Amino acid sequence: MKRITTCLLLFFNMVGYAQPNPQALLTQVVAKAKQVSLYTSIVNWDSLQMQVNAQAANAKTINDLKPAFEALLNGLKDHHGSIVNARNYTTMARFTDYANLHHPDTRVRQTILHNAVNNTALHFEYAILKGNVGYLKIVGIAPNVDVAKESQQIRDALIQLSQSGIQHYIVDLRYNGGGNMNPMMAGLGPLIGDGIAGKLVNLAGDVLFNWEINNGNFIYGGSQVVTLNNKPLFKTLPRVAVLTSMHTVSSGEVVATAFKGRPATRFFGEATGGYTTNNGWDIINGEVILNISTGIFCDRNGTVYKYNIPVDTEIPFEIMEDKEKDNCIIAARKWLAALPAVQAGSR
Repeated sequence: MKRITTCLLLFFNMVGYAQPNPQALLTQVVAKAKQVSLYTSIVNWDSLQMQVNAQAANAKTINDLKPAFEALLNGLKDHHGSIVNARNYTTMARFTDYANLHHPDTRVRQTILHNAVNNTALHFEYAILKGNVGYLKIVGIAPNVDVAKESQQIRDALIQLSQSGIQHYIVDLRYNGGGNMNPMMAGLGPLIGDGIAGKLVNLAGDVLFNWEINNGNFIYGGSQVVTLNNKPLFKTLPRVAVLTSMHTVSSGEVVATAFKGRPATRFFGEATGGYTTNNGWDIINGEVILNISTGIFCDRNGTVYKYNIPVDTEIPFEIMEDKEKDNCIIAARKWLAALPAVQAGSR
């Protein structure tokens, strides 16, 4: 009897850990994509469903769904989209059909620069540069970090710089390959300034929701992920030079959009990389995460950035360890130095 009971327990445990039906999971993923995708109104869903199902005909496990997931992303023409394993956060599928994307940005990305920007060893930096200019290098931040800790690190640097009497700032986004936008925006909140900092719109340009800074805190679609003390409090918003490159993408482009239309702000470098869409994070059946585009970035003044975010002064991106020899930083400092002094003190 004991042996029979043990066998039954083993059987039920095996059933409990059995893989879900791949086709059933795929049906859920496609249904959710149809509901939330930015491109849902321009997709022939009957045709796409047939293509996706054909790629999953012989799927026995979730991993076997990769061709079907790729077919879904390619059918949406969502080059920013991906499908992620919900258990270990590895990417299961990405957009691959670049030959048929017809994106107007055809610049060639240098592998050496791409790898440098996406080096996981990169970290946030700040410094006081020649001319009493505050420098903040905002790099990509992983999605699964301690948001409060990362936000506070950026905010503490901003506080320290402002207490040193800094009146002008450089926000360097050239090395920002995306990731978690919340600590970037939350940390920089007071420098961006209170009020609407941007919007998310659909393909027709209709506003889905605003993102804003309220008492120095970042609020995105009504959600405030972290709360920081409202410091520094600037008497007048400081002048800011924003640096971007073609490798500035995704969350880096959120930050760039938030500075577009801001008073006393100028952009230097290269137009951003063209991943200017908000991506959802829909967990399907605890197995996969649907990480697809749901809206387009729009600045506070209503300018929609469908493809990328332009600069005011074009300067090619180059990796330069010595900031005093960095042509983009030099140009930004010259612009800042040419401006009349302002009462930009803080407390």
